Amino acid sequence: MVRLKVAVAGAAVAGALAGGLAMPPAASAATTQVVYAWGDNRSNQVGVDNQVTGDEVLSPVPVHGAAANVTQLSGGAFVLSLRSDGTVWGWGSSLYSVLGYPNQPNSFVPVQIPGLPPGIVQAAGGGAHGAAVAADGSVWTWGDNGFGQLGYPTPGVVTSPTARQVPGLSGVKQVGAGASFTVALRSNGEVWTWGRNEHGQLGDGTHTDRITPARNLAVYGMTQISAGKRFVLARRPGSVWAWGSNAGGTLGNGSTVADSATPVLVDRRTQNATQVVAGIQHAFAVDPDGSLWAWGGNQYGELGLGTGAPLAVLTPQKVPGLAGVTQLAAGGGKSVALRSDGTLLVWGWEGFGLRGDGIQRNTPLPVPTPVTPVPGITRIALTGSTVLVLAPVKIMPNVVGQLGASALGQLHALGLSVQVQSVPDPDRRCPHVGLVESQSPPPGTAVGPGTHVSIRVYGTAQGGCL
Repeated sequence: MVRLKVAVAGAAVAGALAGGLAMPPAASAATTQVVYAWGDNRSNQVGVDNQVTGDEVLSPVPVHGAAANVTQLSGGAFVLSLRSDGTVWGWGSSLYSVLGYPNQPNSFVPVQIPGLPPGIVQAAGGGAHGAAVAADGSVWTWGDNGFGQLGYPTPGVVTSPTARQVPGLSGVKQVGAGASFTVALRSNGEVWTWGRNEHGQLGDGTHTDRITPARNLAVYGMTQISAGKRFVLARRPGSVWAWGSNAGGTLGNGSTVADSATPVLVDRRTQNATQVVAGIQHAFAVDPDGSLWAWGGNQYGELGLGTGAPLAVLTPQKVPGLAGVTQLAAGGGKSVALRSDGTLLVWGWEGFGLRGDGIQRNTPLPVPTPVTPVPGITRIALTGSTVLVLAPVKIMPNVVGQLGASALGQLHALGLSVQVQSVPDPDRRCPHVGLVESQSPPPGTAVGPGTHVSIRVYGTAQGGCL
């Protein structure tokens, strides 16, 4: 397989930002938050055309068209983004119509998921299905329904391209999506599950698939859930619980059983956790000081425990030397964290350019390592082997009509590389001399230091001024 590197010049993001990332025409602020991605792009989940970049993107690039007010990111071989207007957009793999449209090819351009009600507050992507919570606490699902993971029947077909409401379920505040199963947390602390159950990931005491939601056996009072590939973590004040597959030790209680179809208590070292995060086959709990407890599969160093740590960690171990974590994401053999000081850290399998520095590596990175692929990161996500972040960029101002010197000052202040062309004033009286006739990139485009900008300034009319 051919691997191509996408190089990003200048200060990590320069030179690549203007291409195809146009902001809404009304954008007038000096900066905005945009989505950048790097890593696995086999299904276009980085948000750029893999016919151009190849299957992996080793340095951050802005997701095509995904700059508009994104507040949440999630997904698997596809990516879901929730925008501040309550709409959900997806890109990447279109398997089982998970992007919302029959016969939709894999897309590097975000498309809006159809059928969702206004005001979605949270969304989650599984292997090939999506789930979302509306402001009224209803749950909506779409995509693959081969094991009943949508929570409603789809007679004669195994997909639902258009999102539909899951019947019999209300008061939900969070959903999680794993490989062919779905889990929901109600506001009263109950956990409800449906879909595939071969590893007991529904937590109902059986290994039988279920096509409609039912309350599982978790105790009352849960405040957060996180779905891994075939297991689930749930947190309540003073304890963390797990159920489903125990591959690599994801149950976190020292047991070597293959799985547990009923929720079990994770080792008490996690009792103060403020957040739990499930990866494909590894898990974390975050303590109040931002330090981490890690357990589960560790084949690629994804637990961050250092060289010599076992390949399977059956009880939570403290990640050495790490505190101040405010956001954490776990994917396929990789982990990413954002600290309170804005530092981005990565560890685990370095395939697909984990560090975002343009260098291809295929070795384990067993300790959290600071990286600076994009400045000013405010939100992170990890979907499989694709890293996604939100970070600010400058916005191209509208300098058309301004005097050349004034326009140049604005553009140079943004660190842009400016080329000036002179065009003759079409009016022989020369009323436009010195004014900007046009600009490229257009106003509202996201730009970074070093981006090439061209402006055309009126000069003397052809044949001279009257």
